[in-house]
Amino acid sequence: MGRLAGKRALMTGAAGLMGSDLARAFAREGADLVLTTRTPSKLAPLLEEIRGLGVKAEGVGADFTHGDQIDRLAEQAWSAFGGLDIVVLTSQPTNPGAGDLITTPDETWRELQETIVWGPLRLMRQLAPKMMDSGGGSIVTVISSTGLNPTPGFDAYGMAKGALWLMTRYMAKEWGKGGVRANAFNPGSIITGDNEAALMETAKRTGVLDRISLGRLGWTRECVSAAIYLASDEASFTSGQLINIDGGRF
Repeated sequence: MGRLAGKRALMTGAAGLMGSDLARAFAREGADLVLTTRTPSKLAPLLEEIRGLGVKAEGVGADFTHGDQIDRLAEQAWSAFGGLDIVVLTSQPTNPGAGDLITTPDETWRELQETIVWGPLRLMRQLAPKMMDSGGGSIVTVISSTGLNPTPGFDAYGMAKGALWLMTRYMAKEWGKGGVRANAFNPGSIITGDNEAALMETAKRTGVLDRISLGRLGWTRECVSAAIYLASDEASFTSGQLINIDGGRF
């Protein structure tokens, strides 16, 4: 029996490389899944693959810059399998932006805040009361090192991810009495899809590899294992915590 057998999970940003790997892993561990992304047609192959693993899976399209779509997602995700035990927030903007505090356009600030902070908050304000009424559950968010330490050129993205991490701690603090846990993991330099060669070249050129204690880049499977732990009952006394999956980067 899988570590998530019988659990019902909602996963945002499921069409992305990290989100799709998380979805597959959660399915292999027995979770029934509601997957969401901006363009639902992108989910079709993934949904078919996941159903082939013997679990239930539904796809819902939702743009986190539109409140009405978030409201519809909350309703459909909850009703799909009669409730939710797990929510994994992996939503990523279509454009993470590049620029400093002055040069980053207003629309970039707005999109990043809506996609990474305001959208997930609106979603969880609707789902958390239901989860608490049903005995609790687990929330897992995906942070970024740019949200923990200032990274020039990624100001807007980093500030949004930093806000998401603080929001995670607030959720843990305020909803814990209702049995809802909230934790986060922070992927470091992670190989996803076919980006190994390009990421390795960049890591060497910029000196990033020299600052990783283990002397290598990470793999999505190493992020997946942390997410499964945080979502599962194995972490039943873990809340408000952040797992850095960065190989010991200093």
